[in-house]
Amino acid sequence: MGPLVRIAGLLVLQLIAILTFSAGFFPQKTFLKGDAQFLHLPEEQQDIQPRFEKLVLVVIDALRSDYLFQDEMSQFSFVHSLLNKGDAWGYTAYSNPPTVTLPRLKGITTGSTPNFLDAILNVAGEDSSSSLGEQDSLLRQFRIKQKTIDFFGDDTWLKLFPPDFFNMVDGTNSFFVSDFEEVDYNVTRHLPQQLASQELWDVMILHYLGLDHIGHKGGAFSKFMRPKHREMDTVIEQIYNSVDENTLICVMGDHGMNDMGNHGGSSAGETSSGMLFISKKLAEFTKPEAQQNEHIPIKAKNEDYKYLTKVNQIDFVPTIATLFNFPIPKNSIGVLIPDFLRLFSSHEAHIKVMDNYQQISSVSGQPCEEFETIDAHISAMREIQARLAKTATKYNYKLLGIGLILLVFATLGVSKLCLETLHFSASLVILVLVCLLLSLSTFGSSFVEEEHQLWWWTTVGFALICFVKAPRRIGSIFVTLGGLRIIRGWNNSGQKYIYEHTISELLKSNSGWQWVLNVLTLLGPILKVREQSVISIATIVSLSAMCLIYKASWSIVNAERVPLQLQQAVFQIIPGIANDQDPTEAVKGQLVKMARMFFSLAFAAVFFEVMAHRRDRQRRSGKGLLERIHPIITLILIFQTSSANIPQFLVFQIVEPQIELLWRRLSSSNATALMTVGLILQHLTFFQFGGTNSIATVSLTNAYNGVSENYNINVVGFLMCLSNFAPSVYWSCTCLKMLLQSHPTLQQKWQVFAISRLPALLFYCVFGCFLLGSCFIQRYHLFIWSVFSPKLCYYVSWNLFMDVMVGWVLEPIFIAMS
Repeated sequence: MGPLVRIAGLLVLQLIAILTFSAGFFPQKTFLKGDAQFLHLPEEQQDIQPRFEKLVLVVIDALRSDYLFQDEMSQFSFVHSLLNKGDAWGYTAYSNPPTVTLPRLKGITTGSTPNFLDAILNVAGEDSSSSLGEQDSLLRQFRIKQKTIDFFGDDTWLKLFPPDFFNMVDGTNSFFVSDFEEVDYNVTRHLPQQLASQELWDVMILHYLGLDHIGHKGGAFSKFMRPKHREMDTVIEQIYNSVDENTLICVMGDHGMNDMGNHGGSSAGETSSGMLFISKKLAEFTKPEAQQNEHIPIKAKNEDYKYLTKVNQIDFVPTIATLFNFPIPKNSIGVLIPDFLRLFSSHEAHIKVMDNYQQISSVSGQPCEEFETIDAHISAMREIQARLAKTATKYNYKLLGIGLILLVFATLGVSKLCLETLHFSASLVILVLVCLLLSLSTFGSSFVEEEHQLWWWTTVGFALICFVKAPRRIGSIFVTLGGLRIIRGWNNSGQKYIYEHTISELLKSNSGWQWVLNVLTLLGPILKVREQSVISIATIVSLSAMCLIYKASWSIVNAERVPLQLQQAVFQIIPGIANDQDPTEAVKGQLVKMARMFFSLAFAAVFFEVMAHRRDRQRRSGKGLLERIHPIITLILIFQTSSANIPQFLVFQIVEPQIELLWRRLSSSNATALMTVGLILQHLTFFQFGGTNSIATVSLTNAYNGVSENYNINVVGFLMCLSNFAPSVYWSCTCLKMLLQSHPTLQQKWQVFAISRLPALLFYCVFGCFLLGSCFIQRYHLFIWSVFSPKLCYYVSWNLFMDVMVGWVLEPIFIAMS
């Protein structure tokens, strides 16, 4: 156990290093304390009359700009009529990445640029470290003016602002993405009462989540998208018809989405959200220039999603402050939208622009200059804004240095241990080459975005080495490379290029073939247990059937194509479907129960196999424990995989025996070679499942399997990791299973396990040194927040989940139970 303890100690040092570096790289932003005051001619500003008395803010989560303005995509017919007659002014609002809800809500309430750490805190449902209770914001300024605020919708607002900020509150869960309808109904149901008693509130905030959930589930072109547009359009019409001209209605998205329905990155679709200002009063003034000669919806499709006038989303803050005549929040770097100066006299407009200029100059710490025109002042503010947005984060250099130095020491320690254990073997040389190849790529943004290409060519290179060493095994090499080549064309795996004709898209349009492949995939685990006990076979058959029924049910509920025969079978199997009931709704109500039944049976099956293994061990017969439970693990991973990706596991099960055959014929005693292959396959298949180094491709689709609305964030977090890393978990367990088969005693298993952890630890240490160095050197690079920071987050995730959770917790448990 000596080497194992040393390796574990180096692992702890490595984790301390990367977490220390991350704490310095993603610090909590500092902000100016206190409440803002008018800076330019404060006494005159106090006398300026607010242009509006009430505000209705409607946030439609993930409302991309084309959803409001483009003819093919938009179903907001009432909004279009308002835009054409001038009662509504429309904009494309640039949302600074990371494009997730929490940092974007901070942006539209404080006017400040986001902290990348907020993207991580966005999924921590019980986290309160991002509260804006003590920070100046639009809501705080409304409270100072004794305005009453009512809020209904996404409970992220309730994490940002204390309860005493609101008069009436009804929060809805922002991460239960399986719900498209109830989550919005819970907001809309308050409207009749609110609109009938407008004297009881001054500000009403509505945050709708359904459109975002549809995107996550079915992509930007989901069949549910158009009905949701019409639903939101009806809500806007209801509000507009119930309020007078002194009420300003603001409709906006907190961010956009890419075509896959995800967000978090910096693509044009993700950063381009729609923004509307609606009031009967606006028709009295000239429309914005870009809107004057344009008929909405716009026929032309714009690839960069720029429709009408483009503004920064944070410009919303000084614009609202100006229209309601209160000080611009202290930390805002927004610039008021010039079109709204038309609502003021020339003298008042000049005062408001000068106040904004002095406020943003105070944030930048530079003295104000005098310009002759309002346009010149606005241009100067735009320059300050751009400069402040680039330098928004203050790094903790002490923590960065400590983290990097500790990781270098950990890497030196692991390198020394590898030399002592593996010597200068060919497998060690290959492992080092793989480490260096991938590590050097961290200094190029394009290499980070297209990392899957490097893993593919690394795989091809490894196959060529196998061919040189064993030319007679060309059949196994051909089957392996052929299978992996099929996987390579399955999804869009990079960030720079999108291919229309992927295998997954072809299967979606030919659902019969897709479900035939899904059934064949689920037969694989059954065949693996054909020589085990009747109970084992019955359990695996039951799990496979339950998995098929659940995935088919889920696809039916989400309007994916499912063969008619399979649909009818599901409707007959699901209990409680009445003749007069919509079968889809009945199936939807059973999804959580079905998932829980599957997980319960899977855990019971693992327990049974452990007991059976102990019995067989006493008789000195039977398979190893990991070999026994591998089919169960495979089914759990398939259960956590989207229907379109399930057939990839069929390819895995075809390729697996070929890899094992090659390994046993070439170097059956070489654990390093096998685990290096496992490391390569973990990363290759992660990307071929559709993963990238962008936060936008983190899938929440299967994170709620078996989870009700009142979920536990830890359970959802684990299921999210399991679904996103499903192929990687498969290859990690598979390679360890192969390795342990030839080591019967417990002592031998622990010895070979210690050696098996070295390749991954060496890779993560060497790769980490280069990545951390790259992030430090390029900390002011144009793509630091859109490319390098997400990659650092993924690197930490690979370490914590795959290396620690799977490699050092789950797999040792299986060995200990052996």
